[in-house]
Amino acid sequence: MIHIRGGLFWCLFWAFVLGSGVAAGWGFGNGADSFGQRDKSFLTPGDDGYFTPSSDGDFSGYDLGGFGMPGGPNFIKRQLFSEYNADGELLHGMSSIIDSDNIAEWTPISSNLTAGQQDFYVFTINTERTGTSFSQTYEILIFMSGNLCNINNMPDDIAPMITTAFNDSVTTDPTSGWPVLFTDGYLQGLMVSPIQTDANNITSLYSNLYVAVQVYNTTSGEPLKSGDMPGVHWEYHLSISENDLVYQWDNRTWMDVIDTDEDSALLITGATTYNSYGSDNDNFTIQDTSLYDIYVYKYNESVEMQSQRNRSLCAIKNGDYLVTSAGNDATSDVNLDRQDLHIQKIINDGSNSTNEYFYVTGLNRSTDYVAYLTKKIGKRGNLSDIGGILFQQVQFRTADDNTCSLIHSLDFCTDVSYSVPTSELYLGNKTLMAQAYDNISMSLYANFSKALQLIPCDTEKDARYSPLRTCDDCAQSYRNWVCSVSIPRCTKDTPSYYMFRDKNKNRNTYIDEQIKPLNNYYEVLPCIDMCYSIVRDCPSNFGFQCPDINSTPDLLFNSYNFYNDNADFITCNLMGNDTDTVDYSS
Repeated sequence: MIHIRGGLFWCLFWAFVLGSGVAAGWGFGNGADSFGQRDKSFLTPGDDGYFTPSSDGDFSGYDLGGFGMPGGPNFIKRQLFSEYNADGELLHGMSSIIDSDNIAEWTPISSNLTAGQQDFYVFTINTERTGTSFSQTYEILIFMSGNLCNINNMPDDIAPMITTAFNDSVTTDPTSGWPVLFTDGYLQGLMVSPIQTDANNITSLYSNLYVAVQVYNTTSGEPLKSGDMPGVHWEYHLSISENDLVYQWDNRTWMDVIDTDEDSALLITGATTYNSYGSDNDNFTIQDTSLYDIYVYKYNESVEMQSQRNRSLCAIKNGDYLVTSAGNDATSDVNLDRQDLHIQKIINDGSNSTNEYFYVTGLNRSTDYVAYLTKKIGKRGNLSDIGGILFQQVQFRTADDNTCSLIHSLDFCTDVSYSVPTSELYLGNKTLMAQAYDNISMSLYANFSKALQLIPCDTEKDARYSPLRTCDDCAQSYRNWVCSVSIPRCTKDTPSYYMFRDKNKNRNTYIDEQIKPLNNYYEVLPCIDMCYSIVRDCPSNFGFQCPDINSTPDLLFNSYNFYNDNADFITCNLMGNDTDTVDYSS
C-alpha cells in the first residue's frame, strides 16, 4: 500500500532522518512481506533471503538505469515486477501483509563495502495502485531503513553514509544528495515525492530515487580512499519501501526479567490487550509463536555490540549469541527440569491480555547475561522473515547458589512465576517442587470454595451481595491472595523491604513440614493490595479484614508490604490485575 499525505502541489523534495526512538510508533501500519526484486539478470538470490551481485561479476552490456557509467557489480538497478510459479501462484510482487492488492517493494539489498568503493542503486517509484480518487495535494512516502552487520572495533567517525536524490546527480557526486547516517548500526530515513494528477492519471513527480553508499570519515567529511583500512569491509543491509520501515528500532525494552535462579531465567514480553485485535482470540498476532524471539548473549560478548551495533537487527541475529528462541515452538508442557542450554516459549493468556514467556535454561550461576527481543512484522500466518523490529536489550544475573528455585506454569496458582524457597524434599526436581507448592494452595482454597457456594451468586441483581462485584470476582481475588501467602517469593537480596526467614521458622507451618526449605532466605512479602481486593470483592459476612497501618503497623509490615514504583527492586509480590495496585511511592 502506498502511503500518501497532504502537501503542496509543487516541486518539493525533502527528506529527514529520525533520531533514536520508537520507529514502530510511526503509525504507518504493520509493514509487508511481499518482495520487490531487482532485475534478475543482474542479481542472484542468496540462501539467506537477500540478494547479491551475480557470481561471475559480468555486468557489461546491461541497462544501468541511466547512470551512464561502465557496468560493474556495484551499479545495480532495482526494479519491481510480479513473478509467478508454474501453478500460477504469486511469488513476488502483488502480495502484501497490509493489502494484497498492492505491491510492497520489500526485499533488502546486501553488500560488503570497502574503503573507496561506491555502491549505487535505483528505486523505481510506483503509483499504479494509488487510484484516481485522491486529491492533487498528496505525496508518496518512501521509507528507507538499514543495518550494519559487522563493525569490529571501528573508530566512531568511520562509517558508511547513504546519500539519496530524485535525480542521478549522486552517481557522479554523492555529496550532492541528502545524507543519511547509521547510528549504532541502524539507519532510517523518509523521502517524499509529490504526486501529479490529471483527469485520468496519477503519477509521481519523480520516477526514481537514486541512492549512493560510501564509507566516510564523518569528522573530516571526506570519503575513505581505496587502500585505506586494507582488509576491512562493512556489511550492510538496505531496504526501501513505500509501505513501512523494513528494519525498525524501538528504544523500549518491551521485555521484563521476571526472576532468575542459579541456572535459569524467566523473561516476559509486554502485554497485548485483546481489544487491539478484535474478539477472535485465535487470530491474535501474539498467538503466532514466531512473532517474538530473543537472543541471549553473555555480558562480555555483548559489550562490543552495545558500543557500536546495538540497534542492528542483522548484527544481533548473526552475532556470537549464546542461545536463541528462533525456530522454537511454544509449548504448554513446560519442562522445569531441563538442564541444557535452551529457551522454551510459552504463550500466557491472561484475563484481558496476552504475553509470551521465555524460559531460559542451562545457564551458569553468578553470571551476567544480556537478552535482545526481536519482533517480526505482519499478521498471524503471514509474518515476514525479512527485517523486523529490535527492542532495547535487558540485562539479568543468575543466582550464586540454589537457595531459591524458579518455578512457573502451575496448574492452580497460574500467576506464580518467581523463585521460591528450594525444598530439601525435592532437591533437583523443580517439577515435583512446584506441584507441592501448588497442592498446598489448592488445599487452602478448598474450604473457602465450599463456603462461597453457599452465597446466592446467581440470584437477581437486587438480591446479590454487591451490584458491582460477583462471586467470580471474589473467587479470583481470594485465589490470588492465597497463592501469594502460601507460596513465598524467595530472594537472597537484603533490602529493608524483605523479611528474613529462618528455614525452620517460616511464615506458615506447612512450609516447615511439607516443603522444608534448604537454606535461610528472604521473602518478598505479598502486596497489601491483594488483601484489600478480597475485602472489596467478597461478601461482607465472610468478615475479611486487613491490618491497618495506624492501628496494627507491626502486623501489617510482618505480613505485607506496599507497592513502590520508584524503587529499583520489587517491593512486594503481586498477583492478579496490577491496574488495581496503588502506588505508595509518593
